Amino acid sequence: MAHRWGWPASCVVQFLVMVYVFGKRTYMFFLVNLTLCVCSYPSMTPKHKDTNTAGNDVFHKFSAYIKNQLSSQDSHVENNFLRSLVRLDKYLKTPLPYEEKMNPELKVSSRKFLDGDKLTLADCNLLPKLHIINIVCKHYRKFEIPAELMGLRRYLDNAAQLKDFTYTCPNEKEILLSYSSVVKPMNQ
Repeated sequence: MAHRWGWPASCVVQFLVMVYVFGKRTYMFFLVNLTLCVCSYPSMTPKHKDTNTAGNDVFHKFSAYIKNQLSSQDSHVENNFLRSLVRLDKYLKTPLPYEEKMNPELKVSSRKFLDGDKLTLADCNLLPKLHIINIVCKHYRKFEIPAELMGLRRYLDNAAQLKDFTYTCPNEKEILLSYSSVVKPMNQ
């Protein structure tokens, strides 16, 4: 059976091993058979190019929002942050080409993650950031991701059901402790 890159899935290699035996001043020969296999891991590369850039600006806008000290700029910075969340939500709700092919009348996507129903590297990049955003905004700014952003809510809910995600995320106390020196209190 051939590997997906055309390499054989496994092959047997024979080695002739020569060992010198000191006490007898002779050589012993062994024929060693080794089976070599090409490891096959699932690809985590997104299939759709837009997936890699979806949500790229969310963490940047969050950082500006959470570090803002001027109450006069608060609504402007918060609106920029919200716009980036809305763009991500729009991407998550827009059907991908494979979904449209399966159902041409589909208006809203039901996929679990950015690129489909399987986790990709783009998700591994974005989900931890959204987890941090959720916790820090709730605690320090009394701000929650709006319920109207159904695509984003679905995305976060699907991630929360994955053991891989929940086991690797830092807990809430660690996140709040690390952001305690970063968050700027509002000045009037």
